[in-house]
Amino acid sequence: MNPSWAVFRKELRTESRARNGFFTAGMFSVLAVVAIGLSSFGQRPSESLAAGMLSVTLLFSAVVALPRTFLVEEEQGTFSLLRLMASPEAIFTGKALYNFFQMMLTSVVLGVLFSGLVGRPVEVAWLYGLGLGVQAASLSSAMSLCSAMVMGASNRWILAGAMAGALLLPQIALGVGLFRVCFGEGSLVGGIQCLVGLAGYAVALGGLGPVLAGAVWRSE
Repeated sequence: MNPSWAVFRKELRTESRARNGFFTAGMFSVLAVVAIGLSSFGQRPSESLAAGMLSVTLLFSAVVALPRTFLVEEEQGTFSLLRLMASPEAIFTGKALYNFFQMMLTSVVLGVLFSGLVGRPVEVAWLYGLGLGVQAASLSSAMSLCSAMVMGASNRWILAGAMAGALLLPQIALGVGLFRVCFGEGSLVGGIQCLVGLAGYAVALGGLGPVLAGAVWRSE
């Protein structure tokens, strides 16, 4: 069996028993969307405002839930055993794939709830669906990279969020531009450009992650 696939299955089985990550991400996402819906009750937010609120909600959902996939190994003392079973590159890839799977589920649920509760209809449905997918990919790649880099630190949870805050600034800008077009503002060409930019950002971070993880984890 492919080592990366084995790590992914290990994460999926662990989560199916504990459900901590899915519960955290799901509850945060639902509560955030409900709060936004209540704050905008009786009025429809502009396309730009709705795009910003959705992008920020996705960002915070990722920051809250995704680092756990990596950092819990260090806290439970199981990371050394895991490194004996697979290479650092395979471990990172398997965990990043699991984070992408988790973030995809979160993005779909949040995207549907957001459109319904906030009252901002989606004008370009196919772009909206693709946008949620590439947002999930870029967020999971970035959070996986940040979490892998700080696993040995004593204040690893804070450092993972701080690193992600700086790394994801371009992603937030592209996400706002993309969802603004999905909600009916701006040109379709601009939305597609933001989509391609997000996809490139996700691919770049996803390709860089295993290389950096291998270098850092082998030196420890």
